Amino acid sequence: MPDSIMDVLREMVRASGKPAKALARELGKPYTTFMRELSQADTGAKLGVELLLPLMRACDSILPLRFLASRMDCRVVSLRNVTPDKPTLHEELLDSYEALTQYHRAMRDRQPPENVAALRETVIRQVQEDFVAYIQEATE
Repeated sequence: MPDSIMDVLREMVRASGKPAKALARELGKPYTTFMRELSQADTGAKLGVELLLPLMRACDSILPLRFLASRMDCRVVSLRNVTPDKPTLHEELLDSYEALTQYHRAMRDRQPPENVAALRETVIRQVQEDFVAYIQEATE
């Protein structure tokens, strides 16, 4: 894991697959300014925080968000690829109820932490599906 947010930004730009000139243009910055702001050697130029979200969007990456979250003992959960697997919100909610019940029973029964962790991930996924189903229903 990189040591600084700037290391993460440089890696994100490298991994984006887009030329730095194209990114600079997309961000409305002169190429030389953009490169100075990313340079480790140039301590006089700073990448402004207001550029973080547009740069993440331009690179189609949440690496900086994950880095920051990890430094705060948090995690980032994406809803990009979440698709409800039931035809109605009600059925999605019933799935979540069952997943949460299994999770709580595993803790009550003192199952190994790796089993409980796997069930926790199932609960998280189910709740994400609930939310997406709810949003889809609300916008219909």
